[in-house]
Amino acid sequence: MKPIPAAPSLMMQTADRIREAIIRGELKLGSKVSEQRLADVLRVSRSPVREALAVLQMEGLINVLPKRGSFVFTPDLKMVSDLCDHRAVLEAACLRFAIRDHHDVLMKKIRHGLDDMQRAIDAGDNIAYSFGDMTFHKSIVESSGNRSIASAYTRTIGPLMAVRTDIIKSNKAHMDVSMHDHLELAAACAEKDIDRAVDIATRHIMRLPASFVTMLENDSSPAPRELSQL
Repeated sequence: MKPIPAAPSLMMQTADRIREAIIRGELKLGSKVSEQRLADVLRVSRSPVREALAVLQMEGLINVLPKRGSFVFTPDLKMVSDLCDHRAVLEAACLRFAIRDHHDVLMKKIRHGLDDMQRAIDAGDNIAYSFGDMTFHKSIVESSGNRSIASAYTRTIGPLMAVRTDIIKSNKAHMDVSMHDHLELAAACAEKDIDRAVDIATRHIMRLPASFVTMLENDSSPAPRELSQL
């Protein structure tokens, strides 16, 4: 008899909703967050919100400033570059393991990500594209079979995903370049060309710091949605 899996705690569900709101750009980078406002919108008490913000602080998505309150993180170029280096190292290792040991699983999963991204491009939906992109790269990590790397990736990738969403919002042309990279990467994976796949993935990931600088120079990030739309 299989045990019944435990339902996610209210705190974890709250953290998931706030994390998604940050990554989607519904909570703007650098903006102040109110425990009471979040509790009202999510229809929970302040206790799970407070605990959720502590979890998101450990993930780098929330900064808590003494006597000032909690804020969505504010990225700078050093932070973005460091996170890209970190991500490139983890994804390179995952690609090697996934192509070598779990090739069929890898290809099935990344095709789902490609389909999601193409549908988003066809619909002109940059937010949906960003989440399709996340699905694609998460598939690589999950297909590696290495739980330790997957755990480290999940705990640290949030801030970079939020920055990338901001970049895609400010420049839809970024989607076309990004999609080209993903198609190239999928082809290399299909051919089991590990070195080429790693090179393409690294190049793709390391485009982000330059795109971040361009976004700052243009200063065209869209305004966040109302919190009630979480």
